[in-house]
Amino acid sequence: MDDEAKLSETPEEFLDALGERLVKEGVDRNLAGVLTKHVLKATPAQNAVVQAKDAILKLASERADPSKTEVVND
Repeated sequence: MDDEAKLSETPEEFLDALGERLVKEGVDRNLAGVLTKHVLKATPAQNAVVQAKDAILKLASERADPSKTEVVND
């Protein structure tokens, strides 16, 4: 990507691309989704960090409960 293309990119486009890049680089898909939904916004909500924290805690509790864990047979 050249400098002109970088300059024409809006903050929202940049942050969306960053969220997609996180997944491509191996960051947990669900965690990247939480960050994209709550934090990686051009104008995040005033309580975006609180919302992200709540979503991460929910994700962690779901993963910690073995009865909800799906078993995948390869």
